[in-house]
Amino acid sequence: MTETVPRRTGDTIAIDGAYQHRALTEGPPVQRFWHEAKVRLLDWLFPVASGERVLDVGCGSGVFSHAMSCKGARVVGVDANPSAIEYASTTFVGEGLEFRLGLLDELALEPASFDKASCLEIVEHVYPEQVRSLLGSLRSTLRPGGKLLITTPNYRGLWPLVEWTADRFSSAAKMDAEQHVTHFHRAMLREHLERAGFSVDVLRTYCTFAPFAAAGSKRVADRLERVEREVDLPFGNLLAAVATRR
Repeated sequence: MTETVPRRTGDTIAIDGAYQHRALTEGPPVQRFWHEAKVRLLDWLFPVASGERVLDVGCGSGVFSHAMSCKGARVVGVDANPSAIEYASTTFVGEGLEFRLGLLDELALEPASFDKASCLEIVEHVYPEQVRSLLGSLRSTLRPGGKLLITTPNYRGLWPLVEWTADRFSSAAKMDAEQHVTHFHRAMLREHLERAGFSVDVLRTYCTFAPFAAAGSKRVADRLERVEREVDLPFGNLLAAVATRR
């Protein structure tokens, strides 16, 4: 008899709804740079245009949703954390930006109603079966030819060392097992995307050494990040994929 894996609807520890925004604006230099790098994906791998309808899944405190709306996109941010949605809704207010509470498959969004979607560091928080379901729901919400940006830690790179160190010596919420339950690498992420009906346009790493250089010099970190954009390091900390709905 096949054992049913329980459905994860949140991490086993409470995450402050303001976490991502405070990490970006008030965190130590390494943490701030790490979260800035996510926003800069919009100028590098995932440009959004004025008028495009974009779905941001796992929007957290709303930083990435807000950044896309500032470029003129009409953004719907969704998250299952009530604290995050409350914070995002009161902190980031603007025309064409809205936040909804719930899991994607519970919200019954209209099929093919979005031009693009983003899912930043979410898939590692749920089990593989849920990843497949999530990607299927994302595909359904995108129009044919719509683009998806997905990021996740690279467990065949330096990330396991970063995670181990942070879990033992940082005051941040613990990641291993309590948050991260599925460990992706390039081939695994590509396989999940292709099985879900996406064509992978870009699959590469980012955020390798640059964030840590920010502890000494933001200028050096920015220069190092520009180098890392040119060189796809196999051992990079985070994976970033841009995929097209077939």
